[in-house]
Amino acid sequence: MTSLYGRIFVSFWAVMVLIVGGTAGLTYLALAERGDEIPRGTSELMRDAARALAEGGEPALSEWLRREPPAGIDLRVLVVGEDGRELLGRPLPPHFGRLLRTPRGGLPDYPGVEVIPARPLPQLIAPDGRRYGILALPPHRPFGLLSAIPETRIAVLLLALAITGVASWLLTRSITRPVRALGAATRDLASGNLDARVAAPVSARRDELGTLARDFDAMAARLRDLMKGRERLLRDVSHELRSPLARMRVAVGLARQPGSDAARELVRLENEIERLDRLIGQVLHLSRLDAAARAELAEQVDLVEVLDGIARDAAFEAQGRGVSIDWQPPATAPQVRGNGAWLASAVENVVRNAVRYTAEGSAVALQLLEDPAEVRIVVRDHGPGVPDSELARIFEPFHRVAESRARDSGGDGIGLAITARVLAAHRGAARAANAAGGGLEVTLSLPAGPAAAG
Repeated sequence: MTSLYGRIFVSFWAVMVLIVGGTAGLTYLALAERGDEIPRGTSELMRDAARALAEGGEPALSEWLRREPPAGIDLRVLVVGEDGRELLGRPLPPHFGRLLRTPRGGLPDYPGVEVIPARPLPQLIAPDGRRYGILALPPHRPFGLLSAIPETRIAVLLLALAITGVASWLLTRSITRPVRALGAATRDLASGNLDARVAAPVSARRDELGTLARDFDAMAARLRDLMKGRERLLRDVSHELRSPLARMRVAVGLARQPGSDAARELVRLENEIERLDRLIGQVLHLSRLDAAARAELAEQVDLVEVLDGIARDAAFEAQGRGVSIDWQPPATAPQVRGNGAWLASAVENVVRNAVRYTAEGSAVALQLLEDPAEVRIVVRDHGPGVPDSELARIFEPFHRVAESRARDSGGDGIGLAITARVLAAHRGAARAANAAGGGLEVTLSLPAGPAAAG
C-alpha cells in the first residue's frame, strides 16, 4: 500500500464486506433453521384447528384463533374463508402465496374434517362443506427480519464487534509501530548517537510513514557528516593556527637575542600575522557559506563578465612563470541566479590553483559551457594532476595533496573548500578529474537560469 489513505480506505471496506458477509451467513443459517420449524409448527396448528372445527364449527375455529398459539410454536396463523376474508378480519399478506409452506409428508386426517394440502393454501373442509384455508407465517415484528430472530441480532452484533476490533487493532498497529520506531530513533539521536537510524522494515514501507523514516535516516546521516566535518574543521583550524603562532614565537625569541636583526624578525612577524589574518577570514567565510540566506543568492549573475575579470587578473599574475590563460567567451552570455561575489571567489580559487600548479610555459584553459539543464565552468591545467584516491578530498578544508608544495606556493588548503561550499549553496557541484593528456580538470556546475536560487 503506497499511502495511509489507501490503507485506511481498504481496511474500511474490508470490514464492511466481512460484516455484511457474516450477517448474511448468520441470517441464512437462522432462516434455514426456521424453515424447518415452520412446517413442524404448521402440522401441529393444523391438527388443533381441525379439532376445533370438528368440535364446534366456525365459531369454535374463530375462538381458537383468538387464543395464543401452543407453547413452543412461534407462528402467526391466518384462516381464510370461502369469501377470501380472514375469519377475524385481519389483513392478509399481499403475496401470501409465496410465503406458503406445506407440511412435509402431508397432513393427517381428523374425524369429521377433510384436510386437503392443496395450493394456494392447505384447506380444511368442515362437515357442512365449507372450506377454510390455513396460512402459517413467521411472527410479525416491526424492525424487519433480524428483529424477528433475537439470537441472530446478538450474533451479528458480536460478529461486528469482533471484526471491527480486530481490524482496528491491525490498522492501529500498522501505524503506531513505525511511529514508535521513529520516536525511539529520535530519542537515540537526541542523546548523541549520530548513527541512530529507523528500523529497516519501517524505512522499507512505501507509504508516508516509510517516506518519513527515510527522510529521518537521511537527516541523521547529514547531521553525522556535518558534525564530523565541523570536528575535523576545528581540528584542522587549530593545527593551522599553531603553525604561524609557533613561527611568531621563534621570531620574537630571535629578536630578543643580543646582536639579532630585529627588523628582519619584525618583517617575519608581519608576514605571519597577515597569513593568520587571511586564514581566520577564510574560515569565517566558510562558516558564513554554511548559513547562506536565500536573499543573498537572488541576483542575476552574468558569468561571461565574471570570467572575463578573473581571466585578466590570472593572466597578469601568471606572467612571471610564462603561463597564459586560454579563455574564449561563448557567443551567448549564460546567466544564473545567485551571489556574484561568491561565484567570482569560487572560480578565482580554482583558476589561481591551476595557475599555481600548471607547468611553466603552459596554458590554463578556461571554458564556459551551457545546456538546457546546467551551466558548466571548466578549468584545466597542465600540472602533475592529483592521485585518484585524493580527487574526492581536495575540496575538503585544509586538505593538501602535497603539503610542502601547497605551503611554498602560499596555499592554505581552504580555497577549494570555499569553492565547493559556494557551489553547494547555489545548488551546484564541484568535481575534479585527471585530464587524459595530463593535468587536473575541475568542473563547476550550476543550474541554468533562475533555478540556481530555488
